[in-house]
Order: sequence, then C-alpha cells, then structure tokens
Amino acid sequence: MLKLSTLQTDVLCEMFNIGIGRAAAAMSDMLQDEVLLCVPELHFVTVSEVTEHLGKKSASMYCIRQPFTGMFSGNALLIFPEDKSLEMVKILIGDVPPGTELLQIQRDALLEVGNVVLNACLASLAEMTRTPFECSLPSVDAGDTRKVLGTRVQNHVVMLIHIRFELKKQDIEGFVVFVMNSTSYEDLLQAVNRFIATLG
Repeated sequence: MLKLSTLQTDVLCEMFNIGIGRAAAAMSDMLQDEVLLCVPELHFVTVSEVTEHLGKKSASMYCIRQPFTGMFSGNALLIFPEDKSLEMVKILIGDVPPGTELLQIQRDALLEVGNVVLNACLASLAEMTRTPFECSLPSVDAGDTRKVLGTRVQNHVVMLIHIRFELKKQDIEGFVVFVMNSTSYEDLLQAVNRFIATLG
C-alpha cells in the first residue's frame, strides 16, 4: 500500500466528502428517497491490491468509467458489486414496462448514478487544484475486477475511495476508483500539498 501522511489523507477524504455530500442531494431527487453519502475510507493502493480487495466483495462487478484529463489524467470509476448495483437499479427504474429492453435500462440507470457521483468527485478535485478537468463520455462495463479495471493498468496507481450509500430502506456499498499513472499520482500529491499550504 502506498503511504500518505495523515494530513494528506484527511484533506483528500474531507474534500471528497464535501463533493459526495452535494451528490447526495441529486441522488435523493433521483431515487425519491433521502440519501446520505459518506466517504469512510480512502487509500492509495496498487492495481493488484484493489483487484484482490474488490474481488472479495463480489465475483462480478458493474463499473461506470469516466476518463478525465486536466492537471493530471486518468480514469474515474464507480464500482458496485453486482447484487448492490441491481438493488440500486431497481430503486431507480421501479416497475419496468412489458417489452422493455431491461439490460439497456439498467445501463442507463447506472450511467445516471455514475454521472452524479463521479462528476461530484471530479468537481472536488477541480476546486482543490483550481483547474478544470475535461471528461470523455462515460461507459458501463461488467465482469470481474480484472476486467473492469483493465489489463493495461498493472503499473498504475489507484486511489480507492469507499462510499456508503445510506437509504431509508437499505445501505448500498460502492467504490470510487481513480486509476492514474505514476506521473499523474505525483501531480495529484503536489496539488494536495499546495492546497494544504493555503490552509496555514
């Protein structure tokens, strides 16, 4: 596991908590239910470590992928264990009309959730770095952790953000994963340090 100072970790965690809090209001409107979102944990890990960690949660995952470029670049992913993603979809789409292509509706619903959550996280990063990020069109993948993370990112650094979705009727667990190369990782840490310097 890659080591950050306690202060660096706390600043990032609080920054994402603020962004996720904003996403909660939009999610509440979407789900027509009070939604509380929080970030209880944030870690920097290797691709193999996150693959092992998420693999223990579920053999199959749904992943909303949002490529981004800016001060640093990478892929932002919102990952749900398959059973949790289906619970979220059921709440979002309610009763499905007969003859509807269910798979496409599921993907559209997950894209909608991904847009809200990932855009909130990227907005928080933009505020911290004081620079905008440009995003490509999001996509939905399904499969085991190796498939959704990608086979070409084994040397990359992963920022793993554990998110809890608390609804009145149930809690749903998800993960935001930022996959970056080593240069982008260093650029992010420098941005964090600059932000910390402004707090003094």
